[in-house]
Amino acid sequence: MFGKRLVVTGLLLVTLAASLIPASAAGPIYPELPDLEGRAINIAVENLYTPFQFENPQTGEVMGYEYDMVAELCARINCTPVYHNVSWEAMIQSVGEGQYDMGMTGISIYPERREIVDFSDPYINLDQYLLVRADEDRFSNIEEFAANDDLILGVQAGTAGFFVTDGVVPDERRVVYNEFGALVQALIVGDIDAMPADASAAAGFISTTGEEVKLVGDPISKDEMGFIFPKGSELVEPINEAIASMKTDGFLDYLYYKWFINYSPETGELYAGLPDLEGREIAIAVENLYIPFQFEEATTGEVMGYEYDMVAELCARINCTPVYHNVSWEAMIQSVGEGQYDMGMTGISIYPERREIVDFSDPYINLDQYLLVRADEDRFSNIEEFAANDDLILGVQAGTAGFFVTDGVVPDERRVVYNEFGALVQALIVGDIDAMPADASAAAGFISTTGEEVKLVGDPISKDEMGFIFPKGSELVEPINEAIASMKTDGFLDYLYYKWFLDYTPAAQ
Repeated sequence: MFGKRLVVTGLLLVTLAASLIPASAAGPIYPELPDLEGRAINIAVENLYTPFQFENPQTGEVMGYEYDMVAELCARINCTPVYHNVSWEAMIQSVGEGQYDMGMTGISIYPERREIVDFSDPYINLDQYLLVRADEDRFSNIEEFAANDDLILGVQAGTAGFFVTDGVVPDERRVVYNEFGALVQALIVGDIDAMPADASAAAGFISTTGEEVKLVGDPISKDEMGFIFPKGSELVEPINEAIASMKTDGFLDYLYYKWFINYSPETGELYAGLPDLEGREIAIAVENLYIPFQFEEATTGEVMGYEYDMVAELCARINCTPVYHNVSWEAMIQSVGEGQYDMGMTGISIYPERREIVDFSDPYINLDQYLLVRADEDRFSNIEEFAANDDLILGVQAGTAGFFVTDGVVPDERRVVYNEFGALVQALIVGDIDAMPADASAAAGFISTTGEEVKLVGDPISKDEMGFIFPKGSELVEPINEAIASMKTDGFLDYLYYKWFLDYTPAAQ
């Protein structure tokens, strides 16, 4: 089932509620990660450190980098976060005493803290700089600051800035504050002349203070941050494994872009430059038969996949509500073209023939088409050799990418057209046909679920771009294209590709 199809027959509608947006698919997607079996993890959090964890100034909602990270982490290793508001002054000691299973609040990893708690592996590295008033011109780096006895440095007790300036600026010129807000205010009014801050937090202060402050000089230090745990906690190892997987697949890169670049501390808005659809419901036709784009997971019956995740993120960015309707492939393009649905998704390849019926979004993925053959096939190694051998039969599914890209390459009399994808794969396995077109990702699933009875051969037959479909002239195309562009820019689509085309293993049927 690759590319997708253009044949239109009868329509069977089964309306699915929006609640069918898939829940965590941790098991089948990350089978090599530990499974904590839904364990509740009590997490101490301060909610005062933008953009790691904080209350949105407009809505009061708690949010941030670490909330997103822990949600994803628990989706991967099957745990349930339970948050407890704890002051920064009490956090490290209370976690160290075992009052909580874990603590998070942008906590820098220092030897002094390791004496009280265990740390996870670092999940981010934020350089520390000097934050000063906007009109400051007496120094341009930490060395010049330290050499001027008239200058006073403000630091917050126990923070990265406290530790990295210890021994660099004399103690008598370091004023220690317990509250971060008081520290920033002291800088603005002139009680201190500088304070350490990481570049991301500083960007927020510069914005929210109307550019009353600025950064100067090179980084004072590298600042690695991690989660904290009671000494000897059994949670450290599984959480480290989840962190490593998020580094590998790009999820942490996407989170950095989201919270350190796309989030505006001044307005409390994410993706402020994108359209706002004001919660509009979008009726989406979906087939749920195309692994890994959208499908029912064999072991749980959950609907899930690349496109479900993509649309959930897309609607989070432009404020819309997806409502899914189960529609057969044969009816999908025509029914969307007639306006029965606002949008269609099922790994639909972008072809001129289809553009006559529907409008397409910009492509969100490009999947090359290959030849899928039986594992013992040795009569040809590419499409040219296949086409030159009159004894060989190609199977294609009507209206799919493979149907179109082999048209004119393999003679029609040697192309057998199937309406059902399952029948096409079975025909290959039993020898009724000798090859079929498939994209590499779908083929990986077939190779896995058939016990390696099939394999890919040769170079790609074609490039295969896929997009969402809409009724002609739909006003949704432009805002959705803007959301797709933003997901390409910040790496979300790269992460999704890794998740669904590399991490996910289709269950054996």
